[in-house]
Amino acid sequence: MPNTILKRLDIIKNAVAMEDDELIAMQVAKLQDLPLDAKVTQILALISTKRFQYVIQLIEQYKHDNSGVMVFQDPQIQGLKLELKLLENRLNELTDTQADLERQINEFNSEYMQRLGSLIEAILKKRAELLSDDPVEQQEAKQDYENFERSYQQQIKDAPQILTPKLQQQLKAAYRKASRLCHPDKLTDDFKTQGTEFFKALSEAYRHQDLPRVLEILHTLETGTTLSTVSDSISDKVILQSKIAALRLRITELEAAVIALQAIESYELIQLIDDKEAYFEQLKTQLEAEYECLVQELEQLKPKADEGVFYESHGSEVSQQDWEVYQAMHKEDDEDESYWQDEF
Repeated sequence: MPNTILKRLDIIKNAVAMEDDELIAMQVAKLQDLPLDAKVTQILALISTKRFQYVIQLIEQYKHDNSGVMVFQDPQIQGLKLELKLLENRLNELTDTQADLERQINEFNSEYMQRLGSLIEAILKKRAELLSDDPVEQQEAKQDYENFERSYQQQIKDAPQILTPKLQQQLKAAYRKASRLCHPDKLTDDFKTQGTEFFKALSEAYRHQDLPRVLEILHTLETGTTLSTVSDSISDKVILQSKIAALRLRITELEAAVIALQAIESYELIQLIDDKEAYFEQLKTQLEAEYECLVQELEQLKPKADEGVFYESHGSEVSQQDWEVYQAMHKEDDEDESYWQDEF
């Protein structure tokens, strides 16, 4: 820790010389996350009041007083740790992208089902009725209906909470902060199991836009035991090289997963729709028209019985009158047969 403080103070000293306000502010923010002694706190107080004339002198004095605590670090290990840190940043970026894509797709699919699911269900049911004379087509239509019914019910259960744009921004910020604290691919082996449990719960809550749950997980991570990351706690060259190789592989997998999500039809639709309300209204009108057509087709099949056509098989039609004669003949045959069967 002393090494880190001294290095950041040195950066601030150089930034003051270069008159780089942004770099100074960045290093101050990073120092404020560390345990500081009174002298460093005094230096930061001077920076906050823009009294830079004393800052460089105090930093030089602090470095001189604490030069004995500087610990030698292998330059190769420092390079490996920086490489690992950069890979962790890329992992964070891809994880955020994947989670947000999944959230958007789930939100769209849920709204689609809530608005149109019952209408689509009714259409599939009518199609099955219309194909009742063809066993194969009827079975296919029935299967389509059952598959949709299962998907419909599951999506209703999986529906996310409705959030305002402002709350969605709060949700994203809280998720990103929490995911950086518990991502299992960044943690040391001692904390990987615990991190996996946190990350799984966090991802599920984010997908359902459950802001209270995400905030609860973030609070637990911030106030509980710190989950140690490899880049901050490991200085073994072999372990660092192994972790870097594993992280590169994981990043490749995440990149493929992101591409696959972006290729899903629902996501492609999301990108094309400018006015979601107008899109759903237009689709609803089209589906209602299709439903009415199916109803009319079914109605057109009913009048045959009223027009005297009683039975239809293999392309031939039998009138009501012929069918009644046929039934009467069979009745007479049955009576004759029962006569010979009676016991005398």
